[in-house]
Amino acid sequence: MSTLTTAQHDRLMNLVRRSPAFIGMRVVVHEDRVQVVEPHELEIGLGPVFDAVEGVPMAQWADLVDDRLNRVVDVLVNGDSDLDGPVEHVIDRIYARLRPVEGSPVEWWTYAPEIAPGLLMVLALDHPDRVAILNDDRVRQYGYDQLIQAGLDNLCGQLPETYAVSDDVYILTGGEYVGSTVLVMPWVVEAVTGEREYPDGVLVAMPNHGTLIFHVLRDGAAARYAMGEIARLAAGFHADASGPAPLTPYVYWLPSGAGYLEPVAHFDGDANGVIGEDVVTHYSADFATVLNGLR
Repeated sequence: MSTLTTAQHDRLMNLVRRSPAFIGMRVVVHEDRVQVVEPHELEIGLGPVFDAVEGVPMAQWADLVDDRLNRVVDVLVNGDSDLDGPVEHVIDRIYARLRPVEGSPVEWWTYAPEIAPGLLMVLALDHPDRVAILNDDRVRQYGYDQLIQAGLDNLCGQLPETYAVSDDVYILTGGEYVGSTVLVMPWVVEAVTGEREYPDGVLVAMPNHGTLIFHVLRDGAAARYAMGEIARLAAGFHADASGPAPLTPYVYWLPSGAGYLEPVAHFDGDANGVIGEDVVTHYSADFATVLNGLR
């Protein structure tokens, strides 16, 4: 949402208010959600709507907004028919997926853990034309443990066949789940670099759903260079309105064996950071110890 200008934001909110998806309903439109008061009591996060128009000319927004809202309302009122049968019918289309807290209906996804500040790990059902996030009822229906295992396993098939690398900074770009492959980072590191052990962890960024950038920590000078480079790359990918929907512009440290991402740096063209004039760092004591202990 932050990539929209004020004029674009106002245009989008007007389209939401006028959408035929809400015919026969009484609604209250907020900045990040729509509250349906009658005849149903629903809360609709606008994150998917912002995602639908990301990078698309404004002249084409009306149909995209109406289509996305119609789909969301239909699923909330009538359910997702693909999920009515046995779990075996959909298990190969379930993915673990990153999702920003901002703009999301978090009250529907209480099962979703926060794997970084403001960033959730949700479960998604992949459709040919959209990604549907499973709500609490669907997760309870099939069982979280079974779904999350399938969702992580299925991510291992989402790496692009080719990638770019410069000074041990790896840049992977591809489909809707490439950014979410950070959730299976040990497998990614081994598949891309051949390394099975990295005791000091990795630096990683997921600026949008289609991009993953990482560096395996080995050498102190290389790590500091990589941190600045990843921060600048992540900022560019995150701000690119023509690319996939944005996730986060931060650089994170993922310790070996850990499941939580710690933000350590971000790009700020107006800042005077430790690494360079355009990168701000914010280390924890644990990360500072690791960084200073590298050869």
